[in-house]
Amino acid sequence: MKFCPKCGTILMPERREGKLILKCPRCSYEVEVRGDIKKDYMIEERADLASRVKTTSIVSEGGAIQRSKEEIEQEKEEFYEVFLELMSSEEGGEEGSSE
Repeated sequence: MKFCPKCGTILMPERREGKLILKCPRCSYEVEVRGDIKKDYMIEERADLASRVKTTSIVSEGGAIQRSKEEIEQEKEEFYEVFLELMSSEEGGEEGSSE
């Protein structure tokens, strides 16, 4: 990574006329990249077949829990009872705290 000698900003790589140039986005300072430094600014991507990950999704309609209407009604009643208890305790707590 190179920095601009004028303002200290990071120099950004840019291709122009087949040449790699480092340019300062702030003050427009430019320098041509040459020799061994050029390989530091090359982007390479390597991937072998073994490193690739394949994913699949399995969607199934079977296995859903079937409940009878009686079980569903019983759960509704239990839920409603708990709900009423919580509401009454919250209402009682609010009235007691305002006194």
